[in-house]
Amino acid sequence: MLQTAVKPRILFYTHALLGGGAERVWAQTAAGLFERGYPVQFAVDAEASANVHLIPPEMPFHVLGSPHAHAIRRLAGLLRSEKPAYVFSAVGASNVKLLAAKAMALSPARAVLSQHGHFEAESRFLGRAAYRLTAVTSRLSSRTVVVSDALRDDLITRWKGASNRIVRIYNAIALNPPESVLTRQSLKDRPDRVLAVGRLVPEKGHVDLIRAIAKLPRSVTLTIAGEGPYRLEVERVIAELGLAERVQLLGYQADLAPVYAEAKVFVLPSHTEAFGNVLVEAMGYGLPVISTSCGGPSEILGH
Repeated sequence: MLQTAVKPRILFYTHALLGGGAERVWAQTAAGLFERGYPVQFAVDAEASANVHLIPPEMPFHVLGSPHAHAIRRLAGLLRSEKPAYVFSAVGASNVKLLAAKAMALSPARAVLSQHGHFEAESRFLGRAAYRLTAVTSRLSSRTVVVSDALRDDLITRWKGASNRIVRIYNAIALNPPESVLTRQSLKDRPDRVLAVGRLVPEKGHVDLIRAIAKLPRSVTLTIAGEGPYRLEVERVIAELGLAERVQLLGYQADLAPVYAEAKVFVLPSHTEAFGNVLVEAMGYGLPVISTSCGGPSEILGH
């Protein structure tokens, strides 16, 4: 009788399931492996509601708490008690904390780190330190996965990462098929609504886009889906330019399909972008797209 191979135990770890693209991809990846029968567990430092709905309720979910030292000790305890064969971490600071916990636990688990953004997009001290430690972390881990060739080149050239251990895997994008086929005519019939999707943080360039909208005819409106710490500044600029009736802030949207369905064009105004999940999503829904030239989007669009 043939015996079924035992699937390896896997632990996913990141800071929190916030409303960003990296967190969404991480939750979807863990959920996909869990649904395929892998014994997957998920650990975060802090609770956040934005993408937690993507985690199957049956999947063990651990909140480690803060500060960083406490989270590292709790993570080391998980590595000792659950004995995963693989542990995957996402986003800079989490990568450093995972390796510290692994050393503390004397865990033989294979550590796979992942980076989803450039140094310039990181505002926290430990997150920035993670880039400066790339020469070390890329050699202590089994692999470091990045989401674009531009980011891989950056980690190797600027941060002296180990080229033989840093690999590029583009993000997978899950799309709900549109209810109807978008034709040239149906797109033309839509109102002149521009759509941008992304966290409200400076590097996403929303203020630049709002200032550009102010120079266009009044028939052109802008919808921004996303939430973040820069919201008050975005609202201030909208008020300053008298655009309250032309710019709509939707906040975080768990389901973007209806939002894409109402737009005529999608714009990604980011200053820095390692990949650009929403750019691919917009194209998947048939929208024409406009993007700044930065890393991942340039690779996606072939420019």
